[in-house]
Amino acid sequence: MDGFIVSARKYRPQHFNTVVGQSHITNTLKNAISNNQLAQAYLFCGPRGVGKTTCARIFAKTINCTNKLENGEACDKCESCTSFNTGASLNVYELDAASNNSVEDIRHLVDQVRFAPQLGEYKVYIIDEVHMLSTAAFNAFLKTLEEPPKHAKFILATTEKHKIIPTILSRCQVFNFNRIKTEDISEHLAFMAKNENVTFEPEALQIIAQKADGGLRDACSIFDQMVAFTGSHLTYKQIVENLHVLDYDYYFEIINQMINQGLPNIMVTFDEILKKGFDGHNFLIGLGEHIRNLLVSKDSYTTSLLEVSENLKKRYSEQATNCSLQFLLKALSIISKTDVNYKSAKNQRLLVEITLMQLCYLTAPLEAEKKNDITEPSTAEKYASSDKNTNQTIIQKINSLQEPEIKFATKPTFAFDKINIKSEFSLNEVKPKQNTVVNTTTTVNETNTLVNTEVKTQHVLDSIKNFADSKMAAGARQIGTTLNTAKISFVNNTITIQIQNESQKEQLQSIKQNFLDELRKSLQNNLIKLEIELLESSEPVKAYKPSDIFKELAEKNPALLELKKEFDLEIDY
Repeated sequence: MDGFIVSARKYRPQHFNTVVGQSHITNTLKNAISNNQLAQAYLFCGPRGVGKTTCARIFAKTINCTNKLENGEACDKCESCTSFNTGASLNVYELDAASNNSVEDIRHLVDQVRFAPQLGEYKVYIIDEVHMLSTAAFNAFLKTLEEPPKHAKFILATTEKHKIIPTILSRCQVFNFNRIKTEDISEHLAFMAKNENVTFEPEALQIIAQKADGGLRDACSIFDQMVAFTGSHLTYKQIVENLHVLDYDYYFEIINQMINQGLPNIMVTFDEILKKGFDGHNFLIGLGEHIRNLLVSKDSYTTSLLEVSENLKKRYSEQATNCSLQFLLKALSIISKTDVNYKSAKNQRLLVEITLMQLCYLTAPLEAEKKNDITEPSTAEKYASSDKNTNQTIIQKINSLQEPEIKFATKPTFAFDKINIKSEFSLNEVKPKQNTVVNTTTTVNETNTLVNTEVKTQHVLDSIKNFADSKMAAGARQIGTTLNTAKISFVNNTITIQIQNESQKEQLQSIKQNFLDELRKSLQNNLIKLEIELLESSEPVKAYKPSDIFKELAEKNPALLELKKEFDLEIDY
């Protein structure tokens, strides 16, 4: 137990050619060493566990090697390489900027830079997590980083490049490390398993590689954990159970049920997934990835985009042949919308279940149309197969139809202005038509006596005042005030209302017809007319709008403007 070393340290690369998934960087560094084109400062940036610090150490060892190999690698035999491998080299100085981020720490580092190396040609300073340095520490480091001694080389490593100030970036050669591919990680895990005498299933290593999310160090840690859990044999089921990963068999089964429109089985399967402790959102995202893999598997040219084992690629290809392209595209669209709305939904389980229902019956309309096309005959076929007698009967009924008789109304025998036209009607006044004959002359005379009564000016003023009071009681205070302050005249059955401004005129024009109907009803005269005019004045009258009122008040009291600016008030236009 005392001699156990974790895989991340035990299998840490010691040469450029053993670095996994970063060939674009290792080849560049090897060529720079071979051509003696070394920069004074390098910046290694990228995700965690992809080999930034490892490449920095290999670079430091290689440039001090006294007997480099033809391929540009360190020999591991000279005194410099031996001291480096044992951790006794004085030419490599590592600083953790996360815990040494002050100006004093950088000044101490700058003081050491002027000392030449005891063994070898270069002294390498590796500053890890350099983005943790304070702004003052960065500024104290600028001059030394730009013009260091010939023997000093700086390698800065960070996972957050955007936090590095531009003056530091401009003084370094920047190398961007990529996430390591799933295939590369699984191959490296297979190499480790063989050396450790651990048997495995390829799908098990594939799951570990996917769980590592592009970081080889994370993959090595998970590998050690799984070996401790399963012993010397890694199986897919054990890995899935221990890592709490949703088995892809669930997704294959759900898609098969969707093709067959087996909604009850889908709902039961989803409930089983929830009971195992999986989150509905993660299930939805996994289902979207599965459908995406099916879409990619539709074409052999894009099959290489699948980061799965060969057995899984075959399963995806087989299921993709049973899924139409339209179904896959619509399914991805529905899942994408549900993913966006998931966090804001109050009943998240119901949201996912509704999505599964929609996905289950995506193909239903297409199949129903096909069935209708096969089973139901067209309209022409129906008429062609019908009996001749039936067709003749239909034609006879059509020919027997006659055009309706059109009757024209006769002209009225009395003047139009003598007719009693009501402005309001009630359903209770409608009576069934009777066969009795009505004396038209008598009705007209009665109507005239009821409607066209004599109207005096005082009656008009009283009616307008009653209308204004009713508007005031109903909440329309502006209209009531306008009518009470207006100048009113009555000549030849015409009521003329003279008002102050355009704003009041617009208010009365909007209710003019209703106002006129009320006056005719109150005065019992349908010959009453209404005119609304502006009162002539030598001085222009301003409209009583909120903005105008505020301007006038502000001219009298400028403090209102300061009050408006202070509280950011707005005038109600």
